[in-house]
Amino acid sequence: WKHSFFLLMAVLAISQRGVDADGLGLPNGGPGLRSNKSASIVQPDPTYFEPAMPLDFFKNIDPSKFEWMNKDEITPGGTTCGFLHARLGAIPRVNYPKVKVYVCVKFAEVQPAPRGNMAVHCGGPGSLSDCVYAMGSEMFLGPSAGTYNVISFDQRGMGRSEPTFVVDECMKETHDPELLTLQVNYLDEQSVRTASRIYKQRNLECWARKDFLLNSTARDGTTKSYHFLQYSGTRQLAEDIERVRRLFGDQKL
Repeated sequence: WKHSFFLLMAVLAISQRGVDADGLGLPNGGPGLRSNKSASIVQPDPTYFEPAMPLDFFKNIDPSKFEWMNKDEITPGGTTCGFLHARLGAIPRVNYPKVKVYVCVKFAEVQPAPRGNMAVHCGGPGSLSDCVYAMGSEMFLGPSAGTYNVISFDQRGMGRSEPTFVVDECMKETHDPELLTLQVNYLDEQSVRTASRIYKQRNLECWARKDFLLNSTARDGTTKSYHFLQYSGTRQLAEDIERVRRLFGDQKL
């Protein structure tokens, strides 16, 4: 487990790409050179590190795109969270409905953060934003921990993100709650068939939940429905991280 846990720490470097309706991957995204760094911090190599934007930049992000829960907590060394208002999909010129992705930021003790913004993900599916506390600590980052703005996410459907997977239709018990083992004997055909029927029934009920059908109205007035479960995987996680990268003024995380 130690090896897998180490591999789950993701520092995502996103290269410059073409433009879509969200501005995902737009070249030359970050606005210019940042303000001076503290003289008490060893200057990071500019070949690899670019300072983050000043805290006032974060406070003034368009709330229709990213809404902070408490701007007063945007301080050196502070941690606060907010909601990314993300398009369900990323295909250009498609009028997708919006979803809310919960994002937390542990701001560097030195501002602007000399080593920029770092996105961390505690593995998945199902990573939560509270991994910002562990992966933004000295245990993982060493003495440079206070020089990054560390960003983490409640992956779509998880934690405080909306819509949520935590609904009765998707939570049918398939494991022994005490032993945490699947209630199936793989050496017994009937046991395997019974477990398969339980899984199938749970998945069908989960898929049929009406809250997962999200509607949007096109310019011509027609309405189209999208199924949230088809837009809540690893690809969408990467797209949401890219959206945050753009909003936070970085060329890369």
